[in-house]
Amino acid sequence: MNYYVIRVAPRREQIFLDQTNKQLEDATVQVLFPRRKMFHLRKGKRKEVEVPLFPGYVFLRLQQPLEGELYLRLKNIPGFASFLKNQNEVSEILGPDLKLLSHFLRFGEVVPVSQVWFDDNQRIRVHTGPMEGLEGQIIHVDKRKRRAKIRLDFDQGEFTITLAFELLEKLPMALPKVVS
Repeated sequence: MNYYVIRVAPRREQIFLDQTNKQLEDATVQVLFPRRKMFHLRKGKRKEVEVPLFPGYVFLRLQQPLEGELYLRLKNIPGFASFLKNQNEVSEILGPDLKLLSHFLRFGEVVPVSQVWFDDNQRIRVHTGPMEGLEGQIIHVDKRKRRAKIRLDFDQGEFTITLAFELLEKLPMALPKVVS
């Protein structure tokens, strides 16, 4: 699979996704819009919402490299801004960037809330979810809002994302080994 990054108009990711699906109707082309579940407090009530994981960006998954005809068709879809480029050429996502994208996409297009617990030193420990494997990159934890800020490297730059978590009451117990 080949992955490319498309920059779109701010807060227009879903509209671009819908337009692309209508206009292309090609099984070999898939536009992905990764989102994350978050909790917002409105009028004293917790409400679960979906927000973009990478605001302003969608991802193109192709079975073959990007060709000129598809490039022109995508460029004419309302909301398209540009492809992520490397030295003035549209670049495919490779290496650590592809690994990071795959980490989030393995949960589907909507990244669920992580389940965490805190050890005796009040350090966050991830049991399951998208924060798993990213513990060393967590830069801030807000226990009250149940959110963690994570510093990530993508496309030769650094940025932070905020992911929600559910707090487990007890330390997860290791499963006993069965001796036969």
